Amino acid sequence: MTLQASKSISGWQGALIAAVSVVGLWMLFSWLGFAAPRGSTFDEQFMMPVVEQLADRWPALSVFWDFEDTKGPAFLVPAAILFDAGIGLNGLRFINLLVAVCSAGLMGMLVKKNWHTAALAGVLLAVLPYHTVLSHLFMSEPSFVLGSIILGLLATTGPKGEPGVLRPLAFGLGLTILLHHRAHAVVPAAAAVLVAFQRDGSPAWRYGLAAFAACMLRLPLYFEWGGLVSPEYASRYGLGFSPEAVVYLLGALAPLVWFGIPLGWSKQPRLLVWVGLLAIVIAVVAGPDLSSTDGGVRPDGTFPLRFQGLFAAALLKLPIGTQALALPLVVGVGAMGLTGLYLQLPKVGLDEQDGFSKYGWYLLAFGCLLYVATRGAVYDRYLLCFGCGLPILLVRHAPGWAVAVQGCFWMLLTLWSASNWLLPNS
Repeated sequence: MTLQASKSISGWQGALIAAVSVVGLWMLFSWLGFAAPRGSTFDEQFMMPVVEQLADRWPALSVFWDFEDTKGPAFLVPAAILFDAGIGLNGLRFINLLVAVCSAGLMGMLVKKNWHTAALAGVLLAVLPYHTVLSHLFMSEPSFVLGSIILGLLATTGPKGEPGVLRPLAFGLGLTILLHHRAHAVVPAAAAVLVAFQRDGSPAWRYGLAAFAACMLRLPLYFEWGGLVSPEYASRYGLGFSPEAVVYLLGALAPLVWFGIPLGWSKQPRLLVWVGLLAIVIAVVAGPDLSSTDGGVRPDGTFPLRFQGLFAAALLKLPIGTQALALPLVVGVGAMGLTGLYLQLPKVGLDEQDGFSKYGWYLLAFGCLLYVATRGAVYDRYLLCFGCGLPILLVRHAPGWAVAVQGCFWMLLTLWSASNWLLPNS
């Protein structure tokens, strides 16, 4: 007992170790030659003109609603203020890196076992597919990841059964900001409130009330825009019915959760078989058309494909006949892996350290299900916003071999994406 206590670390020590580990990892990437290109890339080419326009109009109040983009004012207005203060594209990229390091620090804060598990949690977050690349660019995903982690920390950790007043108030404020960052924030809101009720019981009503108030505060912007995004993008993004979007995301989920299959197989193999078969049938019946566009035109005049990312790119390289076979199989792997991870979670009612592992699983599951009620573009990188709890789930509830294999696989995907997007001369 004494030996174990001597090995444990405080939350702040874990945060520092995780943050330093990620900084070291990215310094290694820089030494290997990976760096952001000099000019705008990815979605920067669409967002920077908006940031410049808002910077020219600041401090007029209209900057909080009078612009055209899919992101909200909580992301674009701070960027415009910084741009107006003289911080250019590279400065905004550097701030994104700092945000990602803070996210890694919060991962380490959740792991108090010893220093190497804290470092591992931070590194696993950094090598989640797309995270390293998007953190080196001016993109909205890293700050959304940080917001999702903070919401989970507030609602699913702390004294069990005693949420108090300050935590729900901070949760409501954070959710209000995140909803004005991206409408996807309804996913971490639902996941956090559900786990809070499972963990704390009836006192968690405070989190439910805070979430409701935050959603109500998002309505003025919804009515001003006439939808979830600004009018120019309304034809491409909005509410609808898209089972094919969920099918695609379950397939894109496979690289993140496939290790859940052997873990779940040792507990309930029959359940995994039925889940896999059901997912395959649904994929055959309601599979996505990878050649379809998202229904709109980009500012540069191009017609973007609706489904984009590693999963779509890999499938499109296959012959048409093989695509029809591969897609349902990969979707089955994603569904079985997600189910297997659920079987690793502690049962409801046990006196666990906190509920963040469950929050991470619900965040990922609800993130996929969200898209059944949407229309428009579906990208693999959206899963990064909902996968931020996976490192904690891995470190706490998976055996060492699974952590090692999955971590190495994520690292390979990170190196692949970095070789495509972070070469300085690209």
